[in-house]
Amino acid sequence: MTSIKTKIVCSMGPTTENDEIVEKMILAGMNIARFNFSHGDYESHKRQMERVKRVSLKTGIPIALMMDTKGPEIRTGNTVDNKEITIKQGEKVLVTVNDEVVSPSAKNSLAKISLNWKELPHKVSKGIKILIADGLLELDVESTDGTTVICTAANTAKIGSKKNVNLIGIHAGLPIMSEKDKADIAFCVKMDCDLIAASFVSFASEVHEIRHYIESLGSNMKIIAKIENEEGLDNIAEIAEAADGIMVARGDLGVQLPTERIPLTQKHIINESRIKGKPVITATQMLDSMINNPRPTRAELTDVANAIFDGTDAVMLSGETANGSYPVESVETMAKIAKTVEDSKDYCKRIKEMIPEQEGLISMGKVMAKMAYMTADQIKAMAILVPTLSGHTARMISTFRPEQSIIAVTPKASVQRQLLLNWGVIPLLVQKIASDSEEMIQNALKITLDKGLVHQSERIVLCAGIPLASPIPVNTIRVLLVGNVLARGRSGGFNSSSTKVSGRIVKASTPDEAIIELRHKKGEILLCPELNESWIPILRIIEGLIVIGSSELHSDTINLVNKNLVWITETGSTTASIETGLTVTIDGKELLVYEGLN
Repeated sequence: MTSIKTKIVCSMGPTTENDEIVEKMILAGMNIARFNFSHGDYESHKRQMERVKRVSLKTGIPIALMMDTKGPEIRTGNTVDNKEITIKQGEKVLVTVNDEVVSPSAKNSLAKISLNWKELPHKVSKGIKILIADGLLELDVESTDGTTVICTAANTAKIGSKKNVNLIGIHAGLPIMSEKDKADIAFCVKMDCDLIAASFVSFASEVHEIRHYIESLGSNMKIIAKIENEEGLDNIAEIAEAADGIMVARGDLGVQLPTERIPLTQKHIINESRIKGKPVITATQMLDSMINNPRPTRAELTDVANAIFDGTDAVMLSGETANGSYPVESVETMAKIAKTVEDSKDYCKRIKEMIPEQEGLISMGKVMAKMAYMTADQIKAMAILVPTLSGHTARMISTFRPEQSIIAVTPKASVQRQLLLNWGVIPLLVQKIASDSEEMIQNALKITLDKGLVHQSERIVLCAGIPLASPIPVNTIRVLLVGNVLARGRSGGFNSSSTKVSGRIVKASTPDEAIIELRHKKGEILLCPELNESWIPILRIIEGLIVIGSSELHSDTINLVNKNLVWITETGSTTASIETGLTVTIDGKELLVYEGLN
């Protein structure tokens, strides 16, 4: 399988206002389209969402839609004419909570910065740091009178209108959803969005609050909690338990924490999320230089690779695709890095060593998911097949990072799209999951074969709840051999280069009949009743042999006559019904005959 297992999230923006660009991004490897509701209006978001849906339908490649909430932000007011102003190091700055214009210092007045958090003067004290515009400007609080705050600028910086504000060491206590956030979520429910990235989550209770609101709107959007502050980091275990996924939002997190802590913090968040069995998105400035340049820096390449080595499910592009000059190249680069890492022996070794010991109640589903992973690993299966209504089983298996792709077959388009977030999961859509268990398995196998994800005679592991009415969601693990098995032998052999051969059946009762029927071309498989010395001349001119009865010839003799022959003996009388001209595959190792080409 050629698809990468790490998923790619791409932010939509002015650069993606073009069907051709979006199509190229999808073909390059985009899985999830992100819509940032800190910017834009409903009209532009609707236009972009409809574009993604349209192009997804055209390409036949499913794409999930993820909204990113503005969240409980503190922002500055507007500057005059929205022009940048300069604050100089060492000068006094008056911080107010009135609706005033942000202005620089003048001859008889201090520089003035207004904020939209009314409680500020009552919450801060001397020594508190106020960071503006992602930390571009740092203000040290000198005093407060309960109405205004006097600060000293720690550095020189230019700031514009509506810049974000971070208070180090203070939890503002703002509601997790503003009225704007609620309206934005309602809009996204109408647009059939699949995921919601909730900004500035500090407590698990905030996740529950968001979920309650989403469910009140009749939606099942999955909640991705963005960890952006010290409180969220302190409560990561509880938040990961409550949420459907986690985002390592390194932008605001890098302002709240000392910069040097970010790499280890990223690893900690990813590890805690995996322990809880939840997917993780690593975000912010991953290929930032590609906003303006066609190639990333070496440091950025290493950053992306390390996030994948850390165990992230997905990597995210922000400005690179939203307003950069090289959106398609950014996605292509991300995909190339992911594939290179995933193909490396070091990565394969690392993910086997990183199997999380999941905490909490060990359910039957978790046990079965781990057993499916272990079975697939032991028998070297080509894939793990999961018929599913909710996607839950596929998500659980994903946490173990199997070498095999996890093929989730579901009748629900929303579940298919939501599974695009989970590492290693290839979600396929079927019309319906059959009520009969065996029919369900065969339908899942058929679509997997039709998509070319597995091939005839390959082993796959099935993990499902059988029967569908079972009160236990996952109770069955089965090893399946792909294809219509026509016969099984008791002995056989194969050549040094291949254990299998495919070809056209030629039936003959005697060597003389075989000489007449064989075309003496490649791709012929002889089906005969028994094998003795009289057949030796025939063995030299065929590639495959099926013997209904026993063989008087030793395997060493057969190898001396034709070292390239693949053969099976003692397949039984039912094999006699196989028609002349049928294309079959012989597996000399597994001693099986399949219908169709290998």
